[in-house]
Amino acid sequence: DFLKTSTGKTPAGASLEAARVMLRVIKAAGEAGSTRACGLKISGGVRTFEDALGYIRLVEEVLPNSADFLRPETFRFGVSGLLANLLREDAKVESASAY
Repeated sequence: DFLKTSTGKTPAGASLEAARVMLRVIKAAGEAGSTRACGLKISGGVRTFEDALGYIRLVEEVLPNSADFLRPETFRFGVSGLLANLLREDAKVESASAY
């Protein structure tokens, strides 16, 4: 099961504030003894490496077991624009290093 920040098809998309609230709920459920694992899927609005890193750092800040949580089984990005931008940046780096 996953909590999802948005459909990714709306203008607003994900926000760090919304993700923080969702992570606090996930943390509280674990502290209350829930045996049902719940993940978080960040969708919409994440376009750059820096955007994605902000969400990873937020998980590290909110969840004491962040190393266990930051796995595909419990943490995902559902953003099509991110991959295209990362590949474009990688191509720039490759091109620059060829000189």
